[in-house]
Amino acid sequence: MTPLLCPGCGAIDAPRLEPGSGPHWGKYVCGHCGRFLRWARKPREVCMHPSVNRVFLVGEVGRQGVEVSFVGGGSTARASFMIGLSELGSDGREHFAWFPCEIWGRRAQAAGELEAGATVLVEGKLKRIKKAESWETIISGFECQPLTLPLHVGATAEGGNN
Repeated sequence: MTPLLCPGCGAIDAPRLEPGSGPHWGKYVCGHCGRFLRWARKPREVCMHPSVNRVFLVGEVGRQGVEVSFVGGGSTARASFMIGLSELGSDGREHFAWFPCEIWGRRAQAAGELEAGATVLVEGKLKRIKKAESWETIISGFECQPLTLPLHVGATAEGGNN
């Protein structure tokens, strides 16, 4: 805070911040005589916006490939994507994680041309859906682009090593 002139005592000093009353967050008072100088604004909190939900996944299309369905004039593609986990399991083998994904519209039709084992980049958001009595988290994709180079040498879409 910059120094302020107190109209009561004439001191030019940095004011003291005290709690406000009623609808006011805080108030600045003179450091010498305690006289009110002006109301203080509430500081803005810097935090992540609650609607930020973005996922980038590089993996391989699962062994069932991509299922495309046409519902209500639009198309939806569903697939499972596999990524290799960087750490080895207690058995000394590489383990894989599977992520269910859905893609809509024209991009779903393009994703339907992907074959099992194709390496892809999926951009989307996390979405919770109800399945029977439980909830499942899926990746709801905006983009699904095939990549030309395999990322996991020796890994297959079936989850084993060559």
